[in-house]
Amino acid sequence: MKRFLFAALVGILMISANQPVSGAPENTGDIIYFVMTDRFFNGNTNNDLGGFAPDRSKSGYDPTDVGFYHGGDIAGLMQKIPYIKNLGFTAIWITPVVRQLPLSKDGKSSAYHGYWGVGFDEIDPHLGTMQEFKEFVSLAHQNSLKVILDIVVNHTANVIEVKDTSYVPLATKPYKTASGKRIDLNKVANTETFPPLSQWSLSKSFPKTPIVSKNLKDVKSPSWLNDPRNYHNRGDSTFQGESIQLGDFFGLDDLMTESPIVTNGFIKVFSDWIINTGVDGFRIDTARHVNEGFWRQFLPAMRAVAKSQGKNYFPMWGEVYDAEPMATAYWVRQADYSEVLDFAFQSRTINFINQRKAEQFGELFNDDDLYISANSNADNLGTFLGNHDMGRIGAFIAPNSVGADDLKKDQLAHAMLLTLRGIPSVYYGDEYGLTGGDDKEARQDLFPTQVKKWQTQHRIGSEPIGSASSFDTNNPLIETIKSLNQLRVKSPALYRGSQRTYYAKDGVLAFGRYDLVNNSRFIVAFNANSTAKSVKFDIDFVNAAWQSRLGNSTLVQNLNSISIDLPSFGWGVFEMKPDTSQDLSVSKKVKILLDEPKINIDRRDQFVLSAKLENVDFATVDFQIKDDKSGGNWRSVGIDRGAAFSADTTINNRYRVFPFLTQVDLKSNPLFRVVATLYDKSIVTSESKSLANLNP
Repeated sequence: MKRFLFAALVGILMISANQPVSGAPENTGDIIYFVMTDRFFNGNTNNDLGGFAPDRSKSGYDPTDVGFYHGGDIAGLMQKIPYIKNLGFTAIWITPVVRQLPLSKDGKSSAYHGYWGVGFDEIDPHLGTMQEFKEFVSLAHQNSLKVILDIVVNHTANVIEVKDTSYVPLATKPYKTASGKRIDLNKVANTETFPPLSQWSLSKSFPKTPIVSKNLKDVKSPSWLNDPRNYHNRGDSTFQGESIQLGDFFGLDDLMTESPIVTNGFIKVFSDWIINTGVDGFRIDTARHVNEGFWRQFLPAMRAVAKSQGKNYFPMWGEVYDAEPMATAYWVRQADYSEVLDFAFQSRTINFINQRKAEQFGELFNDDDLYISANSNADNLGTFLGNHDMGRIGAFIAPNSVGADDLKKDQLAHAMLLTLRGIPSVYYGDEYGLTGGDDKEARQDLFPTQVKKWQTQHRIGSEPIGSASSFDTNNPLIETIKSLNQLRVKSPALYRGSQRTYYAKDGVLAFGRYDLVNNSRFIVAFNANSTAKSVKFDIDFVNAAWQSRLGNSTLVQNLNSISIDLPSFGWGVFEMKPDTSQDLSVSKKVKILLDEPKINIDRRDQFVLSAKLENVDFATVDFQIKDDKSGGNWRSVGIDRGAAFSADTTINNRYRVFPFLTQVDLKSNPLFRVVATLYDKSIVTSESKSLANLNP
């Protein structure tokens, strides 16, 4: 049914002043080195057994088996801080360090990875002590390195047992109080009406009666984690529907994060980690498996605690394991995340390297608009090429053996990671060209390994390691990554600058980056073809002088036309010279085309605000609303810093945001305007236009 929702006035103010102010956190320029602590470096062999008997069935230690502890520790991390810093990284992300249940129930693998926590306020003894961890963080800070701690709130180790692990839906057996009254979990979740623990009965409230053996009944800390009533107890997740959040993740005990006991308990636990150790951010495991209401309380609490410790920006990257931006953006817009891991970027990069699908990148960066709100954007998404679960970039390029072009492909992939938008992380060992498979096979030792198949495993850019330490070898990838890191750190345009796609087809991707503060421009191009390619495209100014900063390609500009020659699997990073003599006055007059608001066809609870700017490559466009909710003042609903790119003229060169309908007081006839800051300071203009009705 059509409704008259609002009359809108859109004013376009084009100014050459500072960028519009947004509540979104600013990209800090960090480049992260991601380490699996147990496999990185063994600095103290005395803790290899974790204080247990020298039997792998007790200690979980067996350096010959890919599924057991190998000996890497916090002491090893401290010793290798100079190594990480020398590679040009500015932050270290480490896998969880909390105390683990050492072995799986079947005894076939151990908790070396850190995701089977039981002591959430302690350090796992295989890794060291709390004092060592504090010293590690302090030493990292002394070397201008931040520490990102991997944390888990979705589950603990598998301690609770049930007779049948099959999942039971809420519709089949809802939760009940001890007196038999039905509990609507969706209504009471993370509210004051959540039933107190005294109303929950182990035998009557849950679809499955939880059982804990006597020897494990007090294994967890803090003590509230030992009460089975603080868990969902519905069986194993099927990874469909409600079980995604209510089911046990591969048998691990799934916490009742809807409960204030769990929410407040974890707020206390991880506030203490921030206050007592000084960590600089979190990577949050299994984020999508926790209900949104928990995050809307937990995340702001962590930011507030961090701010009280002088950390004005405390990033928390949620692991939302999905390669579709609509799915990952949901957690930014609906669950108060400012950052999530960008699995979409990872999948598109692999498709580009292996299948030359450049077009997917044009679509990917257009979808960055989905992350835009008054408090968020896509600039702080966590980008990566591979990880400890899915496998390494080397494995995607060379799964079985190394080909003649695989080193070029690997270097190309890292060039993309370290020049495109987002906050990049490099997985430890990728600088040595490690390959392998996924999961356990992607978690190799960098110190001398005792795993026989890893000793003979093929590596990109170097020979199999044998009995040597990777740290004693060299690889061309080391210099590639180091050079890219160094350039990114000292080039704000490459880490905080606006990004515009210029070319994305036929296995070639080219884009520009521009930073308003220092007026610097870069053009970067990649060729995923096994043959050389030449590409041409136009930009909005003429006769600039460019210098090659990295890569093996050439760029020539004639008037406003750019020509780039790229060798096979080649790439190039070009910076406009500061004293360039380009004639900005030759550029055509900027044109502005305003679009009517319309419902987002992919999400009916959102609408689209968009404006098209012609004859200008870079602009920052702030979409603002004035209505009763804002008290008559203009308020931003999001800032778009990159124009859409597509052969489809309906979105090409358009700046867009997707506000929720609930963000607007529709009854008050709200006003809309767009404040656009042009990067070409020679242009100052303004325009206004009335828009028609929005019909949902």
